[in-house]
Amino acid sequence: MLFSKSKLLIPLMGGLVLCSSSVSALACTSIYVGSDLTADGSTIFARSEDISNSYNKLFYVSPAGTHTAGETYEGCYGFTYEFTHDSYSYTAFSDDNGDGADGVCPDCGSAHAHTPYQAGGTNEMGVTVSATETIGSSDAVYEVDPYEDLGIEEAEIVTVLLSEAGSAREAVDLLLNIYDTVGCCGGSGLFIADNNETWYIENTTGHQYIALKLSDSMVFTQPNMSVIGLIDLDDTENVIASENLIAVAQEAGTYVGDAQENTIDYVASYNGDQTANGRMIDALKYFNADEASEEPAASDYTISNVDAEGNIVPMYTNITLDHDYSIEDVVEFYHISSIGYTRNLETHIFQISEEDSITDTVEWVAMDDASYSVFIPYYPMLTTNTYDGYQVSTAASVFTEEEPTDADLYYPTTTTVRDGDERVTVEGFCALPENWADSFYWTFDALSNLVEFGSLSEEQIDNINTTLNDLQTQCYDVYTKLQDAVASAETAEAAAETVTEISADAAADVHAAVVELVNGVK
Repeated sequence: MLFSKSKLLIPLMGGLVLCSSSVSALACTSIYVGSDLTADGSTIFARSEDISNSYNKLFYVSPAGTHTAGETYEGCYGFTYEFTHDSYSYTAFSDDNGDGADGVCPDCGSAHAHTPYQAGGTNEMGVTVSATETIGSSDAVYEVDPYEDLGIEEAEIVTVLLSEAGSAREAVDLLLNIYDTVGCCGGSGLFIADNNETWYIENTTGHQYIALKLSDSMVFTQPNMSVIGLIDLDDTENVIASENLIAVAQEAGTYVGDAQENTIDYVASYNGDQTANGRMIDALKYFNADEASEEPAASDYTISNVDAEGNIVPMYTNITLDHDYSIEDVVEFYHISSIGYTRNLETHIFQISEEDSITDTVEWVAMDDASYSVFIPYYPMLTTNTYDGYQVSTAASVFTEEEPTDADLYYPTTTTVRDGDERVTVEGFCALPENWADSFYWTFDALSNLVEFGSLSEEQIDNINTTLNDLQTQCYDVYTKLQDAVASAETAEAAAETVTEISADAAADVHAAVVELVNGVK
């Protein structure tokens, strides 16, 4: 029977293999909804971070001064950065290279001190960054402007920008300066925001990029695809592009646009062979099923600032919504089966209002499979610490070719291993760490894999869904409780103490309820 007690120390081709070893990182999905299209007038953007099933993720507050002025930060892959001042405090996710993992980073395999794959967060100045949405380019433009081995990798973007930047525009300028100078070692799409503006940036080659200040009247999704279409680069208030953006595409023979008019169709020029993936199709159906196509053209989902007559207009897409969106709608977006699934590590939703205050940003946090998780609200500029269960460092999950005999929880899966010059798919089992129940991430990982791979009855799954829905409803009420607590607090310090406790208590209650669910059906 699945998830029975069992033994996990079984050799596979000479050694143990982490359950995550066979999975690509190309499965993250972002969404943006401008304030004119939301029920409460806030700007909402979100992203699921997908790397692997059963791959621990931590959520915490990086205290002010974690990095000091003059310190050189060494990232996973060769990028270094010297901090110009002591770092701001900020909320963050990262992969687990703590004591439970013997200090070893699961990404680069190194034990040097760094914070691997900080994926998103908000700093004390109200700057929010959501990064690590991996994208690539066509071979032709890549050959003209290849990635830089020592350039910034998406894993380091959040760490550097939230440590350093006091505004969204300062963060944009810092990142683009890094692209201009040392370059990048991988392509990505990312959000940078504060209460004044939200920017979306794509880079798909070593030094070329395009940054767009988003309008309040647009919606889009980005499922590991370039989504920037025809852009007039003369719109300098809302567009920042690398100096050679057009020239590189021209040299590659892929340029689409009008050089005299200073326009470029970015998708066509840098990813001309791109077609909509299944997640894009499912998202377009979610937004407005009546207008969604099974084979959408790029113009159905890409961002542009050029109208049919060639005039510069506010950023827009041709995506429409069938109603104004709320947090509940974005939570449900991540329940789409192709978007919320077992390889989610975490999903974060940022809800930003125009008011200039320490509560203008709300961060909603879910761990593991968003379809079987609960989003818990935080005021990130006031939160001084997160619930302990988010911060539990553990041993890694372990893949074994034979069924274990003394692991508390495990499930059947496959992994890919190298056999000489070939990669071979091997069937086996993934065993979770023995202290899974101490960890918020591993508890939800256990739950989603029970549902996906276990032998649960329909009645058991219905009970799980009902319980999770009830917990989510309680967390919407927690947001109201946070608002009331801030309104009644006499000082910012008192507000910080109270909201930190409220969010932590909510997370503890959710964690305990889901541990009970898992233990009831394993």
